[in-house]
Amino acid sequence: MITCFKDDRSEKMRATDNYLKTLLSYYEEEIEGEAYFYGLVEHFEEQEKLTVLARVERRAAESVVPLLEKYELVPRDESELKIRGEGYVGRHASFDWFEFMTYMVNRYPGYLEDFTALERMAPEEDLCALNDLTDHEVAAIAFAKRELAGDPDSLAPLYDYLDPRR
Repeated sequence: MITCFKDDRSEKMRATDNYLKTLLSYYEEEIEGEAYFYGLVEHFEEQEKLTVLARVERRAAESVVPLLEKYELVPRDESELKIRGEGYVGRHASFDWFEFMTYMVNRYPGYLEDFTALERMAPEEDLCALNDLTDHEVAAIAFAKRELAGDPDSLAPLYDYLDPRR
């Protein structure tokens, strides 16, 4: 994983309460997202793809853990977050795979906008970790578009995101 922090003298822009609240919320949503994708495994034949999506969610969450530690932010218990994430499964359990990929292509750009807005609120020294968070959404959207196009290498953007050398 890339080190994103400079020394303590790099504190130029103060982290606002809104930024910190949003950062914590987005971390928690990534943990929920991991549970959501693992929960969907039972409802689709594309189990490997959903498992990779879950791994991407975990990696995205892990990318901002140093920021949570830096600002002494304490997320809700992970078991609670997993229950919340599993609760979202019912919304899409009746979809077929094409419908689910279409949903991702249509809905996930909104998440991308949310992450970009978080980056605009952030102190400059936090941007590296936040870019990693944003990049996971780019990868998920690219995957879904490739799935809809019938690309046999649709998982490539997700595997690229998970590659520790990136």
